[in-house]
Amino acid sequence: MSGVQFPYILYIGSNAGSIETTLNFTYLYQQPARYTFEQPKLKAWTEKWCKGAVLNLFAGKIRLKANEYRVDISDEFKPDCVSDCQEFVEKTDKKFDTVIFDPPYNWRKSREKYGEGKYIGNEKKLKDVLPRVLNNGGGVISFGYDTVGMSRDRGFKKLAVCVVCHSGNHHDTLCVVERQTNNHLVLGD
Repeated sequence: MSGVQFPYILYIGSNAGSIETTLNFTYLYQQPARYTFEQPKLKAWTEKWCKGAVLNLFAGKIRLKANEYRVDISDEFKPDCVSDCQEFVEKTDKKFDTVIFDPPYNWRKSREKYGEGKYIGNEKKLKDVLPRVLNNGGGVISFGYDTVGMSRDRGFKKLAVCVVCHSGNHHDTLCVVERQTNNHLVLGD
């Protein structure tokens, strides 16, 4: 895979060196595409981080080379489950080792992907219940315009960040890989 990739040491906390962790960093140049995984370099990077049973929320058009269970509100690309992602996460008994969290990043992208009248809902509320579908030590790969991801507050540790430069007048895509480190109270359980 082309791109720059190197580990670096990240210091977290008020005292430099109070918590030390190695964070994998990747920088990719990839032309933008309507669907995230139409970008071959980003698709390969994502597949590398997928482990075990994979839940792909907001699955879209492209299938990953992974043990993937696909959920989308649209039946256009034949997901395994046609459902609102929030409802699926709140009601399913299925458990996964990895969750792909790639919602439309804003209202415009939601309209482009799903048409008028369909929106992903409240991203914070979805992230709050997402751990209920993870096996212990499971991970989440998040995509968007920031690197907040699932966050430490929900019991996750960042393992990797990927910046995808699309060039021109396009926002970069920021991707975060996190692993669950402890069991927090999951809303809805």
